[in-house]
Amino acid sequence: MTAKNRSLKVGGFVLVAFVLATAAVFLIGDNRRAWDRKRTFRARFTDVVGLRVGSAVRMGGIDVGTVADVSHAANAEDAKIYVTVSVARNEAGRVRPDTIARVVNKGLLGDKMIDLQGGDASLEPAGDGSFIKSEEDPSDMGKAIEKMSDIARKADLTMDAVRKTSEQLADPQMAEDIKGSVRSLRAILDGVVNNKQGAAHKVLFDAEEGSRIDHILGNLDVASASLASLSADAREITARSKNGPGLVHTLVYDDQLGASTTGTMVELNKSLAALRTSNGLGHAVIYGDDSTQHVLGNVSAMSDDLRQLVANMKAGRGTLGALLVDPSVYEDIKSLVGNVERNQVLRALVRYSIRQNEARPQASVTEPVREPPNPTVTPVPKLGPSAGAAQ
Repeated sequence: MTAKNRSLKVGGFVLVAFVLATAAVFLIGDNRRAWDRKRTFRARFTDVVGLRVGSAVRMGGIDVGTVADVSHAANAEDAKIYVTVSVARNEAGRVRPDTIARVVNKGLLGDKMIDLQGGDASLEPAGDGSFIKSEEDPSDMGKAIEKMSDIARKADLTMDAVRKTSEQLADPQMAEDIKGSVRSLRAILDGVVNNKQGAAHKVLFDAEEGSRIDHILGNLDVASASLASLSADAREITARSKNGPGLVHTLVYDDQLGASTTGTMVELNKSLAALRTSNGLGHAVIYGDDSTQHVLGNVSAMSDDLRQLVANMKAGRGTLGALLVDPSVYEDIKSLVGNVERNQVLRALVRYSIRQNEARPQASVTEPVREPPNPTVTPVPKLGPSAGAAQ
C-alpha cells in the first residue's frame, strides 16, 4: 500500500468520524433544546444538592430547557441558593407567575433536575428573568435519611417490646402458669366430653337439646318482635301525647289546666290541714273524741234497733210483718182494692153518661090541631091484621 492510499483512508476515516460527531452533537443539543431560543427564570432554594449547570428542566415530563446557573446570592447574609433556568421560548409561555419550581431526583445516582409544575392559564406568562415560586422536594436525601432514622427508631421500640415479651415468656413462673392454664382447660374439655349428663355436653352433642335451644331462640325472636311492636306502640302513644289531641296531652301541656290542678291541690291541702287541726265534726269523726264516741254509740244502738225491727218484720210479727209475710192479708187487700177500682169505674161511666145526656140538644113536641068531627060522615074504621083475623 502506497503512502497516498494510506493518506486517503485516514482522511476518509477522519471525515466520517467528524460527521458522526457533528450529528451526535446536533442530536444531543436538539434533545436538550440547546439550539432553541431561550427565556430565563429564577428561583430560590434552601438546598440543591446534586443540581448543577446543564441539568435538565422539565414541565409535565417533557424537557423544556436546562439549568443555566446555580450560585449563592451576592449578599453573604442570604443563605438561599439562586438557580437560573433557561426555557425554550415556545415553551416559556406556559410558565406563569404562580408556577412552582421543584428540585427532584432524576435517577438512582443522585442527579437532580428542575421540575416546573402548575400555573394558572388565565394569568399572563412570567416575564424574562423574573422570579417564580419554589418548593423544596420532599424526596431530598436529607429528608429521606430523616425518614429512615424515624423508621429505625420505631423499629428499635418494636424490638424492645419484643424483647420484654420474650423475657416475660422465658420466666419459669410464666411458663408454669401457662402450663397450669392448659392443664385446667384440658380437664374442663375432658369433663365436657365425658360427662354426658352435663349441660355443656348436651349443648354440644345432644341433638334434642340443640332443638330445644333452637326453640328457645325462636321464642326469643318472637319476644323480640313483640317487644319491637310494643316499643312502636309506646312511641306512637308518646307522639300522640306530645302532639295531641287527648286528655294526656291536655294534662301535660295545657298550662291553664296545670294551673287549675295546682290550685285544686293547694285547696285540697288546705282543707286536709284544716280537717286535721280544726275542732269540727270531720276532725271528730276521723280523729275521735268523747262526743264523737257518744254519737257513734247512738248510731250503733240505732243500727241494732233497726236490725231488730227488720228481723220482726221478716218473722211476721206486727202489722207490717203480717202485711209482708201473710199471703191471706195480701189477697184481702188485693180484692178490696179491686172492688174499689171497679166501683170507681162504674161511677165514672155513670157520670160520663149523664154528662153526655145533658150536652145532647132537647127536642120540642107540638100538639097537632084537631078538626071538629063531621056529623054526616061516619068514619069507617080500618081493619088491621088482628081485625081480619078476628072476622
